This record gives sequence, structure tokens and C-alpha cells, in this order.
Amino acid sequence: MKMRRYLIKFIGWITLALTLVLLWLTVSIGNLDVLASHGLDVSDTSSIKNSATNSATNSATNPVANSIDTERTATRLADTKPSLQNNRSLMPPDVQRILQRGKLVVAMLNQDNPPFFMTNRGMLEGSDVEVARSIAEQLGVPVEFNRSAKTFDQVVQTVYRLDADLAISKLSRTLSRAKSVRFSRPYVTMRQGLLVNRLQLVQQANGRSITEVIRNLEGKIGVIRGSSYVGFTQKRFPKAEIVEFPSWAAAVDAVIQGEVLATYRDELEVKKVVFSKPDAALQLQTIALTDTEDSIAIALPWDSQQLLAFVNQALDTMNISDTADSLLQSYSGQFQNDQEKR
Repeated sequence: MKMRRYLIKFIGWITLALTLVLLWLTVSIGNLDVLASHGLDVSDTSSIKNSATNSATNSATNPVANSIDTERTATRLADTKPSLQNNRSLMPPDVQRILQRGKLVVAMLNQDNPPFFMTNRGMLEGSDVEVARSIAEQLGVPVEFNRSAKTFDQVVQTVYRLDADLAISKLSRTLSRAKSVRFSRPYVTMRQGLLVNRLQLVQQANGRSITEVIRNLEGKIGVIRGSSYVGFTQKRFPKAEIVEFPSWAAAVDAVIQGEVLATYRDELEVKKVVFSKPDAALQLQTIALTDTEDSIAIALPWDSQQLLAFVNQALDTMNISDTADSLLQSYSGQFQNDQEKR
């Protein structure tokens, strides 16, 4: 009898223990379901791979479960969408400020530079002027030109200071300038060129070929102050002495008078001198450097990413394919009139 009593008690304790274990498992599973319903990850590192595999399998075999997961994701995105819309402006800030102002402000050098920009009977015209007006038209606003800059580098600084939305001013795209502004893709590409005093060139050659003399050019080379050709000359002709002039006309006069050996600029400007001054061909020689490139581009503030994309796409629609020779031919009359004014 005593043994039977102990056996009954033992069975009772075993039953109680099993009941407690089952109750604990039920509560644990319920907690996991609650966590999962709140989008919390309850898996450990070792179960990630298995979870991904099971998820893929369940998606294929259980379309109902997959649909539920998709609905949950969509619900979460819908919950966050209002807050994102509240914090987001209607359009990119760099474009929005132009539209709110009601005009596109374009920086341009205060000295005329045919055929890119020049004043004719009080009206501003030229290829760069047309590019600026086309971009403004596609934005749906008029254009205003800021011509306060006296040098090309100052044109770049005008954009950097946000005194203009962009600069279209026959600007060479250089790494030095790219430290402070963004550049569009080039819309005109030309070679660099030298306008050389024939007499001084012969004296410096001393029996050597012209190619060899140019490769190791020494003496004074004139450039426009604050232009990209200051840096181009330093890199291309390290043995030369750089003389900066306030204008291209002053630099050309200096080479004619023999004050400098040569002037350095793009091939269009070099060819324009001989084209508009036929008599100067007796004193001057033009040399195009075939292994060089001067890429002309539009400058924008460094943070105007959307406006840059818009400008590049606008340039694509314009199909600009100008070269030094085509510009020389198209604006030959303007070059001659410009030289007569000087």
C-alpha cells in the first residue's frame, strides 16, 4: 500500500511538471508571434540563411502568406510617405530659386569677345548669348546678364558667390576652376594656338626646326590676365616668361611691336588676328598646337546638381558643332568690324 501511494504521488508530480512545460511553451510562442507582428527580427545569426531559404520556399508554395507580407510592406511605406512629402520641396532647390525669382542670371565677361558675345547697336548678341537665351527659354523664364566681371576668373567667382545661376562666357574648363564650381560638358572644343613674332622666332631658332623651337620655347609669352592661359602657359612652356595683359588686343599689339615673342590663346583668336589684319601676316606667324585642347563649357555653383543635369540635356538638344574654322567663317564680317573699332 505504501509503495502504491508513492507511485501515485510520483505520477502526480510528473503530470504537474509536464503541464508547466506546456504552459511555458504556449506563452513563448505567443510572444514570438507578437514580436513578428511588430516587424521585429527574432531570429539569431545562425538562422538567417535558413529563414531566407524558407521565405523563398514559402513565397512559392504559399501565395497567401506572400500576399500578406507584401501588404505589410506597402502599409509601412504608406505610413512613412506623408512625412517624406512634408519634408520634400516641390522641385530641386537650384531650379526652384530660378523659377521663384522669375529670371535666369548668367555671368559674362564685361569685354566683348566675338563671336561668343558682343554688343551690336546696343544689343547683346553672339553664340554664347544664344545658348544662354535657349536655356532660359527651356526653363520658362527670361535671361539677365551679369557683366560685372573684368576677367574670366572673376566670371567663375561670380558663380561661386551665387551672384549668378551659371556662367556662359567662353570659359575654359580647367581643374583649377573645378575646385570651386561645376562644369557642364564642353559645347565647343578648340586647339590652343600661338601668335608668334616671325623675326624673333627666326633669331631664337638659330638653325633649329620650328617644331623644336616651339617644343622648348623660351622668351616672353603674352596672355590675358586672369585667363586659363596663365596656367596653360606654365604647364606647356615652363622655360618661358609669362607677361600678363589686361586684354587680348594689348597682347597682340605687344607681339607685333616685338615686346614679347608670342601670345598664347585658342586657335580661333589667333586666326582672327591674321584674318582681320592681313598686313600683320608679314610680321606674325600662327601656330596651332595639334596635341592640345581647349574645352569651352558652362560653369555652375558646385551644389547645383539638378541644374547641371538640365543644362547638359539642354545642350544636347541644341546640337552645337562649332569649330574654330566654322565660327571664323560664320562671323567673318563681325571680326572685321570689331577690328576696325579698335
